[in-house]
Amino acid sequence: MNKRFKNLRGVDLNLLTVFEAIMEFGQLSAAGSQLGLSQPAMSSALQRLRVMLDDELFVRTKYGMVPTPAAEAWYEDIAPILNQLRESFSAKFESPQTSSRCFSVVAGDYFETVYLAPLLKRLQTDAPSVSVSVFPLSEQGIPDDFRYGKYDFALYRSLPIGSGVSHQVLGEETLVVMRSAQHPRLSSGLTLAEFLSEKHVVMESPRHAAYGLNTLLPAHNIDREIVATVTSFSAAALIVESTDALCTVPMGLVPFLSARFNIAVEPFPRKLEPINRMLVWPSVLDKDPMHSWFRELLLDVVGK
Repeated sequence: MNKRFKNLRGVDLNLLTVFEAIMEFGQLSAAGSQLGLSQPAMSSALQRLRVMLDDELFVRTKYGMVPTPAAEAWYEDIAPILNQLRESFSAKFESPQTSSRCFSVVAGDYFETVYLAPLLKRLQTDAPSVSVSVFPLSEQGIPDDFRYGKYDFALYRSLPIGSGVSHQVLGEETLVVMRSAQHPRLSSGLTLAEFLSEKHVVMESPRHAAYGLNTLLPAHNIDREIVATVTSFSAAALIVESTDALCTVPMGLVPFLSARFNIAVEPFPRKLEPINRMLVWPSVLDKDPMHSWFRELLLDVVGK
């Protein structure tokens, strides 16, 4: 018997998806729910995996199932393979008009505010059963496991460290200052002194603070009085419209926000480096026909 077939003869390949689900969800119950398996069935499958690989694989903690170093290494090996298998099946059976695939996009509020509705409008005609799930950026920007195909796409200004991702630069973004159109002290031509003397709303969240727009400003020794920290550009615009506070936002948001809120926009009073805009995807999905189709659709919508 051919050795490569003999080595797989005693392996239940269904255990691979169990292992993958535990790695991605961190809990047996959540992983089982994703696979349609009960908790006892998941526990039994995990025990078989431990025997098969001769490793504990996961340690139960109050934070969930924490993978061992061996489990981390094995996940790096099998995640791309499982995604390639999924690609193989989707290549045979999917087309935009008949597909019910859900594409996952890792992005910030900018994408949801400006591009999600136009994207869904296109899908309504071109692929009526295709859906989109948006996931937040992680502390490091694009999540570490992104390269293994856990998510389909990411929109960010830099690439994750390491290999395994493909990308296309969409362009550059500049920052502008948003103020109330009825601001009592400011008119066109905002100076740095005026900028610093006003109160500010910032678009940051605690776990994204080190990677948000605010990080572009400290290098310029700009110290601002913060009155509100929010996670939505629309919330920031509503505050700016209703108060004297300012908010620094990407220029690409201006058409959307100006049409909905009584605001005015001023150039940033200090020269800043432009921000890259990139569409990023796992290289293991490069040959997936539906993924390639959705990528072109995203580039058409987001690249405008």
